[in-house]
Amino acid sequence: MSNDSVENGTVANGAETDSTAPGGLPRRRVLQAGAGLAAGAMALSPGQALATGSAPSIRFARGGRTAYTIYVGAGEDAVVRHAAHELATYLKSITTATFPVVVADRPRSTDHLIVVGRHNLVAQRAGIDYGALSDDGFALRTHGQTVVIAGDSSRGTLYGAYWVLDRLFGVRWFGPDFTKVPRTPDLSISRARLNGDQVPHFRFRTVLAGDANDAAYRQHNMLNGLRDQYWTVPRAAGIDTWSTYWPEEVEYPFQQVVTDPKHWYGGQITLMNPETRSAAVSGLVDIIKERVAAGQDVSTSFYQEDRWWTSPDPASQAFADAHGGSLAAPVVDMINDVVGQVRKQIPNARLSTQGYMWSFTPPNGLRVNENVVMTIAPIHADFGQSLFSETNQEIGDSIRRWGKISEHNVLWTYLCTFRSYTQPFPDWWALGDAIKTLAEIPTMQGYFGQSAWNAIGAEFTQLRIWVISRLLWDPSLDPDALIREFLAGYYGAAAKPIYTYMQLMRDAVEETSTMLGAYTPDDAPYLGLRTLARADELFDEAEAAIRGDATLLRHVHALRLGIDLLLLQRSGYFRLVAERDGIDWSPDTQARTRRFEVELKAAGLTQLEEGGGDPQTLIPVFRGIAAAAGRPATRPDAAEGLPASDWADYQEDVLVLYAPAVTVAEDSSASNGHTVRMPGRSRDWAVQLPLDILPEGRWTLHLSVRVDTGTAAPGASALTLGVHPGPSTGVPVSQVADGKYHHIAFPGTYERTADASTYAYVAPPGNAAVNSVSVDRIYAIKA
Repeated sequence: MSNDSVENGTVANGAETDSTAPGGLPRRRVLQAGAGLAAGAMALSPGQALATGSAPSIRFARGGRTAYTIYVGAGEDAVVRHAAHELATYLKSITTATFPVVVADRPRSTDHLIVVGRHNLVAQRAGIDYGALSDDGFALRTHGQTVVIAGDSSRGTLYGAYWVLDRLFGVRWFGPDFTKVPRTPDLSISRARLNGDQVPHFRFRTVLAGDANDAAYRQHNMLNGLRDQYWTVPRAAGIDTWSTYWPEEVEYPFQQVVTDPKHWYGGQITLMNPETRSAAVSGLVDIIKERVAAGQDVSTSFYQEDRWWTSPDPASQAFADAHGGSLAAPVVDMINDVVGQVRKQIPNARLSTQGYMWSFTPPNGLRVNENVVMTIAPIHADFGQSLFSETNQEIGDSIRRWGKISEHNVLWTYLCTFRSYTQPFPDWWALGDAIKTLAEIPTMQGYFGQSAWNAIGAEFTQLRIWVISRLLWDPSLDPDALIREFLAGYYGAAAKPIYTYMQLMRDAVEETSTMLGAYTPDDAPYLGLRTLARADELFDEAEAAIRGDATLLRHVHALRLGIDLLLLQRSGYFRLVAERDGIDWSPDTQARTRRFEVELKAAGLTQLEEGGGDPQTLIPVFRGIAAAAGRPATRPDAAEGLPASDWADYQEDVLVLYAPAVTVAEDSSASNGHTVRMPGRSRDWAVQLPLDILPEGRWTLHLSVRVDTGTAAPGASALTLGVHPGPSTGVPVSQVADGKYHHIAFPGTYERTADASTYAYVAPPGNAAVNSVSVDRIYAIKA
């Protein structure tokens, strides 16, 4: 009796649980028929002969039929078996042929085998040097018509299957819900491409993004790291294999390990104090033992609190001064001492710590212990340029110096502005250039890209993940070619205008000398109206190009969301800019708001920025702005009798309003029947007026405001108004307690500014006892 286990090629052990489409793939994956395959794959005509052992190619299918069986040794684990079933599933979708999966001690007597995994007689005779494959590498071998895919580890074998499906067969996992699969009944692959070893350049590879919570999506793109919420989202057994190289997958800052406040100083810990170090050793030993008991590896992180250290303890400062002035010096000395003491109790233990913020600059005269992984995090970089560009020279030099004094390093970089997850962040070419240069530093062995980690629907996340994943495996690839390939696959005929849009945004950053930081605001110079109006036109072209394809249109809408948000946020302000500068652009707020609702749904945006913000709160604000636009308003008393040239009125449709801290409401006592309302508990500068739209001349600014003071004390603050950068003034509850609109002057006089970086603002007091602050208008009177 045979002990073979024969399965029909559908996804099995460790697979996703979604129902499958006729081709065998989960229904949630959007399959696009392709005319051809990736380089190295050939569609054969029916008249061609089957490949022989000496033929230059191996034919996997002809006319929708195959002679091949996928063979897995009986001793292989769930990961390797899953790799075999993934091959069977996707090969059927490509060719319509069924590739049986056989799990057995010995293979069947046939030369037409795809052998998956190393624990079988065929792979053992394939002449593979497993020691050369590192953690995630794999070997491809052919013998006659037999093809072997085997890694040193099960994860290496899984990646071998995915690499063959992607690089050779042309499957592209562009997004967690969008896979492009070519279709051909005749499939042949160059024998030369089926022989060789593949080892990723970077040992640790991941991007942290809410849009990448799907573990299968990350594994398909061979991103091997866990971090933060990735620990908590479902991971099927067949793909639940991850790198343990970087011990920062779970966070343990200084004061969470050293819990006695007597060892704390200036928001960090006393790094040079022997008692502090002993406490750290004790805490870390306990953490590692708990991890080992839970089946995890013998490592953990131990790093600084996420804040600046402006007042170090004297001993730490003195040690820093003795090593080039870098506060990383006491960190390195401490971690070297602590890891040595921990390893006396747990011999194989490893730790990680950070070069970040105040510890980013490497010290002089020290080396990092070989059992420590340094995490190098240049949060202060200009991400519009390569980390190794002239603009970022200090950062690039520091990364290189860390590479010289530490054997194990992971770069932690940043892939969005955390102040607005949909905002265009033109790092698209710079991040690729940075990876290529980083690869020249042998000790830089890991890459962690932090994107919109706590939100779904962020700007271009899928593009970044796809491009980064391929460069981390092979940094010799051309970033621009990868970008173009992604755009063609994900946006179809809209790829050309979207590529032009990307160039537009990158050029705007360069032409305005914008520093593209991790917290770039939405009024940054590169986001001027000329640029956004041109982007608006390009998205019109993109939509027109794929109008009949609902899936591709959804992709375009999801990306356009960021442009429409910027234009709606400042619609009235931009209308005045267009009039002033002769730009042919109309806000069309009502139509744009309707499209914005469609775009929100397309993107599935769950959060506006790192700190929160419900995207749905924007819609009533934009509707309110549209309703208030053009409504006649009464003159303020201060403008009575003045000619139109001596005063200017700025209502809801011109003020820059930041939801969810504002709502636009009807108010019969307001000058145009509408008002902007903010809750008293907020402190946000949620109502702003950029001063670059003031008329020529010098002006005083005035606020018309009503406050529902609730239960606030008379001497408490009711609101703050001011000009940034510049003076501000507080208004006490006693001044506005009657519930009527009051006219309050901003401090100083003002002229039109060169750009929007100077603006008047109004902010509630941050006191829940004040119910609300209602802004009717801001107006200017010629001084």
